[in-house]
Amino acid sequence: MSDNKNNLYIYEAIELRNEFDKHSKILENLIDEKRERKGFFSSREEDELQPSKDFNIESIQEKLKKLQTKRVKLNRELQLANLKSKFNYDGTEVSLSEALEIKKNLLKDIDVFTNRLTESAYVKVIHKEGRDIIKEPKQKFNDAYQSYENLLKKLRFLNQEIHKINHTEVINFKDE
Repeated sequence: MSDNKNNLYIYEAIELRNEFDKHSKILENLIDEKRERKGFFSSREEDELQPSKDFNIESIQEKLKKLQTKRVKLNRELQLANLKSKFNYDGTEVSLSEALEIKKNLLKDIDVFTNRLTESAYVKVIHKEGRDIIKEPKQKFNDAYQSYENLLKKLRFLNQEIHKINHTEVINFKDE
């Protein structure tokens, strides 16, 4: 579903790039002459594989080159869209590119806070020489939980904004 000028929305372009990657991999595997297929297709070591009558390696190489060129152009347009598409996040205008980096960092922070939350939920009781030593967590549970929830809310908002842009902004690339 492209726009009225047949340009692609960002989400469509991402899917198309993934398709190009998969297609390129298949074509690369077809023309990979160095790969040993002994034992994979043949039952004897002296068996030989030859191209079938309708397989033209030059044609496949040409298709691969065209596909790789299209992928480079598509990726360039995606990068440009990621830089020009902006929205307000946490009181600051950020590009889609920056938002994707912030998202990566938020996901890492959530992992860290998940561990902190778990650690803050319990006190450590050390049984030593007939007495118990209680070691309190470094952070109070409610504080850790609130920080964790705040990160989740930030991530949710960021994902919503990224999703909106991916479905409203187009890139200058025609799906041929």
